[in-house]
Amino acid sequence: MQANKRQKSAVENYTVSSRRLEFDKFIVPTVTIFILVMLGFFMLFPLWTIFKLSFFKEGELALANFTLANFKQYFTTAYTLRSLWHSLYISAATTGIVTVLIFFFAYALTRTTIKNKLFFRNIIMMPLVAPSIVQALALIYLFGRNGLLTSHFFHTDWNIYGATGIIVSEVLYCLPHAFVILFTTLSAVDIRLDEAAESLGASPWKVFTRITLPSAKYGLLSAAALTFNLTITDFGNPVVIGGNYSVLATEIYAQVTNLYRFDLGATISIILLVPSLSAFMLNYYISRKSFSMISGSARPFIPPTRPLKKLLYSSYCYVIAFAILAIFATVILGSFVKTWPYDWSLTLEHYKFPSIGGYSALWTSFWVALLVGVIGSMLTLVAAYAMETRKPFLKQVVYFFSVMPAAIPGLVMGLGYILAFNKPYYWFYGTPWIVVINIVICDFTLGILSSVTNLKNIDPSIEEASISLGGDTVSTFFRIIFPLSRVSFIQNFTYFFMRSMTTISAVIFLVSASVHLAAIEIIMLDNDGWTASANAMCTCIIVIVLFMLGILHLVNKWIGNTSGEKKAAN
Repeated sequence: MQANKRQKSAVENYTVSSRRLEFDKFIVPTVTIFILVMLGFFMLFPLWTIFKLSFFKEGELALANFTLANFKQYFTTAYTLRSLWHSLYISAATTGIVTVLIFFFAYALTRTTIKNKLFFRNIIMMPLVAPSIVQALALIYLFGRNGLLTSHFFHTDWNIYGATGIIVSEVLYCLPHAFVILFTTLSAVDIRLDEAAESLGASPWKVFTRITLPSAKYGLLSAAALTFNLTITDFGNPVVIGGNYSVLATEIYAQVTNLYRFDLGATISIILLVPSLSAFMLNYYISRKSFSMISGSARPFIPPTRPLKKLLYSSYCYVIAFAILAIFATVILGSFVKTWPYDWSLTLEHYKFPSIGGYSALWTSFWVALLVGVIGSMLTLVAAYAMETRKPFLKQVVYFFSVMPAAIPGLVMGLGYILAFNKPYYWFYGTPWIVVINIVICDFTLGILSSVTNLKNIDPSIEEASISLGGDTVSTFFRIIFPLSRVSFIQNFTYFFMRSMTTISAVIFLVSASVHLAAIEIIMLDNDGWTASANAMCTCIIVIVLFMLGILHLVNKWIGNTSGEKKAAN
């Protein structure tokens, strides 16, 4: 009797396992299709809507409605055409300056023995914790028509508005992005190549030009392509400090918001996509080529640097660090003084925010950023898990769709959203959810690449052991993969949170009477003449982001300690 019961129980367990196995077969295809549908609907559909409005009258897809009138109007109107040449000039100049500046900064941190390297690394990354507009606001306070240095120190009529202001602000904005690439490149190239050349009698200049530069060429090109892409698609700095100097991003905004020419705005978006896509494809190609230059046996030891060289590189790094600190100090101080630069008495009046959003915009931005962080991190981890470990049939298609958002300017995506989803049956339009969706999609690329890199470092035998012991896809993911990916998950959460709090271009078209965001409030306050309050809003965003970074740092530290205790116990 008991034997029959055991046999029956075994059959039942086998049946459950069979059902679970059958169900498990549909998990990965379902996830793959979901990611494809999500990216197709929230990325390709808005782009398709922009394409239709650019090439077809009133966006009606019919051969008889096909027209190039919008493009003809743009290229035959001197004022609008200037925005293209301005964008190309600004981007080219910024790219050249940033690439040179940050190369020597990264070289100092990777190839010399200067002191305070951790300090320099932290300072160079500071622009990431604030909206891009912070550079423009600080430069106006220092070099504007009533700037502290131009008007009250040097007593000159010169001011920084226009092309010069945009270039300087974009240089300061792009430095950390280019630094990450060049620091990684120079750290990975074996320093023994330089030592071998020196031992053979090569002069320092010859070693630098014939060994160091060629070994870092792919990193230089990648940093240059990324800088060009960031500059030509940026909206925050040009709209504040550009004055009458129009670029493609500000021209799109002007056509849509001031002239209600959605068709011409969509046309300029298509034009902006061309250099943006070109820079992205170049960067993608160069990034793949750069792996061949990386040495797995690169030696981290750096021989002592000569005193004069050490002094020069230390001074150089301090100058760049001072420039970044001066930007942040100016904005923060400007939010507390009564009237810059006339009355230096301290006040909190500027933190009362005379705009409609005020502190509610900060609160909305905060909880939206939390949602973006959780949803974006989980989606990219799940998508990477499906692609990297289960290798579905459509893996290459999913990967291609996943990296595409990096090539699409945020302003173009935002315009596509208002054109595609401004319908009554899209319930999320006009709500904070459209902002959440937009930011997750726009920043999907880095999240997916980070998750894929993390999963490559997890031994496949761990997952195989889980499956051999009866674990299905869902249980293996939550019990094995997710715990092993906690650090990567938190890093992605940090990235999505920071981008959500500081992004401007992607959401400038998506704010409404019921949805106010802190980063957009900065532009509104500055446009209305409340520049000190705009500085105060910037300061609040910086404090929130730094506070969250501190919490996440403690969480990472706690995870590391917990993992270490578990290993010691085992």
